Amino acid sequence: MEIVEQELAMVEKADAYRSEGLLIVRLAGTRPSACHVVSIEPTLTDVEPPAFAARMSVHPLMRCAMQEVDFEAARAFRIEGARPEVVVHHAGGELTVDVKELPVADALRASVTTPLQGDFFGEDPVEATGYSRAYDLSEAVREAVDKLPVRGADIPDWLRSYTIVSMGIERGGIGGFDHLKVTVRG
Repeated sequence: MEIVEQELAMVEKADAYRSEGLLIVRLAGTRPSACHVVSIEPTLTDVEPPAFAARMSVHPLMRCAMQEVDFEAARAFRIEGARPEVVVHHAGGELTVDVKELPVADALRASVTTPLQGDFFGEDPVEATGYSRAYDLSEAVREAVDKLPVRGADIPDWLRSYTIVSMGIERGGIGGFDHLKVTVRG
């Protein structure tokens, strides 16, 4: 099944690095749901400065609650020659991003390790809460994890780790609660 419904994502922060012919573009922002996937694609219409589009798509068979979640995305491109800036097209318009020069080791560390550590985007691990009226722990944990931002910069084999911070039951109150409540950090 093909991924469909491509549109531009809303980018709030962007950064770019260059090292020995390798250009790394990193973006952060929000997407409408956890089912939306953000990718960084080169645009074919812009030549100088190099331009990229923050594309967002969703698989037609996936079902998610329409609740905004954060995203982080990074991608490396082979581009020869020094470029002082690049352009990122996104749902809010265009961003002009200054390109920073890095040695190879620092460029690789910036593209892979920094998103999880939160150094680039200034974000520490966040928490989300999931609920299950059936008192099903796996259902509540899955709902909480789906609310967390995707880490790992679209690396297909990235290992994501989550911690259950608290677990409890809420019953009664004016809302008539009767569910399992699980808070997850990741």
